[in-house]
Amino acid sequence: MESAKRILDRIIEWVCVVLLAVMTILVTFQVVVRYFFNSPNAYTESLSKYMFVWMVMYGSAYVFGLREHMNIGFVRDHMPPKTRVVVEMLGELTVALFAAGVMIFGGYKQVTSQMIQMDAALQIPMGIIYSAVPVSACFILFYFVYNEMKLAKKLREI
Repeated sequence: MESAKRILDRIIEWVCVVLLAVMTILVTFQVVVRYFFNSPNAYTESLSKYMFVWMVMYGSAYVFGLREHMNIGFVRDHMPPKTRVVVEMLGELTVALFAAGVMIFGGYKQVTSQMIQMDAALQIPMGIIYSAVPVSACFILFYFVYNEMKLAKKLREI
């Protein structure tokens, strides 16, 4: 499980890095073309916007896997160790339920319903763009299982 997490971490890291790099190049190109040639390019604008969505969705799954997401640490830090771990496990479960229910189920419905709608600039189905939601939710669920196993081990040691 540890090696699978490391591999998934590296893949998501590289995907996010590549997305950010390409997005930066596209936005810079868009600014130069618009400013110097007064000719905006719809392709680069749409593509960079969709790349940003994918980067955010993958990045949020990655941060959840590292357990570096935002939380209210003040309350948690003042709890007894056993209670703290249980609260952390419940928090992870809440995120997993949201990922499974809303992001996978709702995302799948959104993807399938949007496969017939085409993006005006890129001429690709919008379902492909929306697929970032259920894909990132699958990553979140993988990280949930990994994190819960770590927390359960920690709970047994207390």
